Amino acid sequence: MTDKQRSLVAVESLVPKVSIGMPVYNGEKFIREALDSLLTQTFTDFELIISDNASTDRTEAICREYAERDQRIRYLRQIKNFGPDANFKCVLNEAIGMYFMWAAHDDRRHPIAIERMMEVFALYDNVGLVFSNMDTSDLNTGVKVNSFVGYAPPVLKKYQKYIFRLINSCPSLIYGLHRTSLLRKIPLSESDFMDVYLTHWYELNSSIFVIPLNLYTAGTDGVRIPYSLNGKKISAKEYLRAEWVLLRSNFGFFGASILYLMTAFLMQKNIKCLQKDFGI
Repeated sequence: MTDKQRSLVAVESLVPKVSIGMPVYNGEKFIREALDSLLTQTFTDFELIISDNASTDRTEAICREYAERDQRIRYLRQIKNFGPDANFKCVLNEAIGMYFMWAAHDDRRHPIAIERMMEVFALYDNVGLVFSNMDTSDLNTGVKVNSFVGYAPPVLKKYQKYIFRLINSCPSLIYGLHRTSLLRKIPLSESDFMDVYLTHWYELNSSIFVIPLNLYTAGTDGVRIPYSLNGKKISAKEYLRAEWVLLRSNFGFFGASILYLMTAFLMQKNIKCLQKDFGI
C-alpha cells in the first residue's frame, strides 16, 4: 500500500457511516431523553448534528453539555430563527455520512434501531429509505398508541405503490434512515407537506422498506402539531405543484392526471381535518 493509499484509508476511517440531524427549537423539556436514545444505539459509527434554531429556553445549555461529553455531537447555534424547513435542510447540508437520518427532539429510538436499518441497506441495493413500525406516545402520561406505517412491496407497479402511500400516508417516514446521496437528489421545497411529498418520491423513484418491529416512538406533549402548522394558514399549493411534476415525470398525461386528482382530493380532505383538530 502506498503512502497516498494509506492517507485515503485514514481519512475514510474518520468519516462516520451515518449522519443524524436534529433540528430543534425550544426543546428543553424532552431533548435529554431524545439524545440519550441516540447516543445509546448499538450502532455507534455516526455523527449527531444539532441545529438550534435560536432557542430561548435551556436547549443551548443542554446541547453544549452533551457535546462536551460525546465527541460525535456537533452543535450549531443559529443567530436567528429561520424557520423549521430551513433548519431541516441545514442539518442535511452539514451531513458527511453515507446514510442520513433526521431526529426530532421529542422522539425516541429503540437501541437497535440504526443497527437493524443498516442491515437492510446491506441486503438491498434498491432501497432508498428504511423505517420501522412505530408508536405515538404522550410523553406526559406515558400512553402509547400504535401507528400504522404500511409497506408497499417493490413487486407492485409504480401506480400501485403511489396509491398505497397516498392512502396510507405516514409523514413520520421522513425520520427513517436515508441514503444521503439519494436524499439530496429529492427536490424538497420549503413548503407545507414536504414530508408527505418525500414519501411519494421514494415510492416512485426508489423503494421504502419498513421493518416489522416498533423501533421508533413519536413523542407528543399532549398533541402533536405538524411542523407545517407554524402559525400561518396552511396551504397545499406548493405541495400539489411538486406532486404534479413528480407524477408527470413517472406517468403519461392521462395517468398522471387521474393520480393528481386523487392526490388533490385527499389533501383537501386532510387539510380540513387538520383545521378542525388544531383550530386554524
